[in-house]
Amino acid sequence: MLTANDDFDELTSWLLILERIVEQSGNMVVITDRDQRVNWVNRTYTAVTGWTLDEVRGQKAGAVLSGPLTDKRVAAAMGEKLRAGQSVVGVEIINYRKSGEAYVALLNIEPIRDHQGATVAYFSIQSDVTEKRALEQSNRRLQHQLQEAQALARLGRIAQTEKEGELEWSVEVCDLLDIERSVVRGSIDFLTTFIDRGVRQHVPLMTRQHLQSGKAIDLELPIITAKGKRRWVRCRALPVPLQQGYRPPETWTVQDVSVYRELIEQKRQTNERLQSMVHERTQHLEEANRSLEAFSHALSHDLKKPVRHMVSYAEITRQLMASGDADQAMAYADKVIAAGIRLQHLIEGILAFCRMGRNGIHPSSVDLPSLVSECLGEAASSFPSSVFTSCGLSDLPVVHADPVLIRDVWSNLLDNAFKYSQMRPVIELEFGAKETPEGWTVFLRDTGCGFAGHQQDAIFAMFSRAVADNSIQGDGIGLAMCRRIVQAHGGKIWAESRPGEGSTFFVHLPRHPRPSGFGELQLKG
Repeated sequence: MLTANDDFDELTSWLLILERIVEQSGNMVVITDRDQRVNWVNRTYTAVTGWTLDEVRGQKAGAVLSGPLTDKRVAAAMGEKLRAGQSVVGVEIINYRKSGEAYVALLNIEPIRDHQGATVAYFSIQSDVTEKRALEQSNRRLQHQLQEAQALARLGRIAQTEKEGELEWSVEVCDLLDIERSVVRGSIDFLTTFIDRGVRQHVPLMTRQHLQSGKAIDLELPIITAKGKRRWVRCRALPVPLQQGYRPPETWTVQDVSVYRELIEQKRQTNERLQSMVHERTQHLEEANRSLEAFSHALSHDLKKPVRHMVSYAEITRQLMASGDADQAMAYADKVIAAGIRLQHLIEGILAFCRMGRNGIHPSSVDLPSLVSECLGEAASSFPSSVFTSCGLSDLPVVHADPVLIRDVWSNLLDNAFKYSQMRPVIELEFGAKETPEGWTVFLRDTGCGFAGHQQDAIFAMFSRAVADNSIQGDGIGLAMCRRIVQAHGGKIWAESRPGEGSTFFVHLPRHPRPSGFGELQLKG
């Protein structure tokens, strides 16, 4: 019987598989034990804080990051929540890097519980939002500068002279247009020649509308100066009232609002960057949460099968002992031990795979006829009432693969073959292989219920099942794990089937595996 400590040890080992799933995340990920002491951090954590896993392992998660500006009240409140078994969501706190530089961290911490509901570890996703806060501060500073620019802006003037219809332009307007003051002594129409061609045609209409209504004219217009510079000007004037209607204004004010418009554009770009950062961080957090959920299901799935075999063998052993058949009981006791050793190898193999990244798998020569025969025996013991036949086992080749992980692939494929063929009086299994210059393609054909052609890709997605039959147990994880393992070898797995006509699963393994690691593979598909 597994003890609570054994459960924790297994959970700790399996949590390490999350290393490659979240290694490429833009968020910092920290895993601690029940006492909030660090067990594991990802590479982003080291890149942001400067602390490596070896330096922080075994230390309190917050202690190494605390500093003069760290709010102890916020830290204490988080500790109380975690000790109460509650989640910490969206809490910001000032932490310190190894270099002593402060940064703003956004924390989300989830307790990880065992099957009895007791907290055995904590999973933390942290984001460095220092740049975001700096952009927000920059945005506020830009707004302040905008207000100052408006207050300090000097206005140019275009005013009516004693001569009817002639306007005098102030030096500020001339400087704004990059022209000599002596050039300008005429109507307001001269100003329109500097207005950008894209809006010039609309100005007379807007002006006429104001003259008809008597409302103040207030236009912001893009202009091209005499030296080819692009600027923005704000032109304001009041129509002169008559006994009937209004006539054109006698005085115009012209103000250079280029800085104002530039600040508005900077503000718009800053807001877009902030929105983009929020969207990106939200996506990272959602992906990390989906990865955590998928991982917990995969953990349950992969441990369940070998444990089921051990329990089944142990029950048979007990029955044989009760009947006095000691020889047979010893034989099944050996099977229990062998299943336990295989479980241990499975955990150790995947753990090493996660730690080593691209070098995580350890390919060696694998005798597929022998390995698949063992997996076939285990699958048959899980379905004792099913009758089956098999052929082609001896045709399977010797391949170069990780023996622990490739065994998990065949264990899942055979388990599915039995599971989805239970309605047949006899389950017929056919094995085969084809050699190519690149490697080997091996297959398993069954006589099960099959699936529709459009589901060929979907069945390898996490939590996806081809048959919506609740009487057939399954959680839609086994084939997803198979594809991850095969892809980790640089290979490919696919299936062909028709409803009611069985299924054929193909596994292509290259002669020389090019490992890609779990962390680079997608959880969904």
